[in-house]
Amino acid sequence: MQVEPAPEQVKTRIYLALVATFLTALLIADVTAGKFFQAGSLSISVGIIPFPITFVLTDMVNEYYGREGARLMTAVGAAMLVFAFVLITVARVLPAAENSPIPQASFVAVFGMSWRFFGASLGAFVLGQFADIQAFHAVKRITQSRLLWLRATGSTAISQVVDTFFVNVAALAGLVAAGNIAKIIAVSYAYKMAVAILLTPLLYAAHGFFTARFWLVAAP
Repeated sequence: MQVEPAPEQVKTRIYLALVATFLTALLIADVTAGKFFQAGSLSISVGIIPFPITFVLTDMVNEYYGREGARLMTAVGAAMLVFAFVLITVARVLPAAENSPIPQASFVAVFGMSWRFFGASLGAFVLGQFADIQAFHAVKRITQSRLLWLRATGSTAISQVVDTFFVNVAALAGLVAAGNIAKIIAVSYAYKMAVAILLTPLLYAAHGFFTARFWLVAAP
């Protein structure tokens, strides 16, 4: 006879799945950030493609697990970014064997993120996430838990001002002209907000699914 897991066990498993998906999108965005693609006259990091996935996941954790759940996910995300960077650094330092399928120069060219770029990415992530958490719950309180789209999109709009401005200024100041940095910030922010809006139906679908299928109750 199969025993159904207790509601708290189900809630914990869902949290682990959301955090795991969040970490995957976050790490892939960070690892691939060194490649740029052309967007009109600007070169934009491909890391901007998977990163918006974290918006929906942060909103889901905010909704069902509250500030503490979202803060824990942010802390784990920051720790895993540091851990991944240390492991990649060790891999870069080790000299490639003569018969290595990937030569040393190619490996370093792909994974050679500097401490400056890593610090900019990590700082932007932490500041953006905490801005998102605060904004999400402020809007939720003001609207008395109504208008899911408003607290989700509104928190993203605020957090991505912080994230996009910080990462580009910290990473590119002194390397790229101020005018170009401003253009990159504007294009990146517009893209993130467009994706966040387009992902709103997915947020509602996920919200409905978890509420109906697993009887999750929104956090106060």
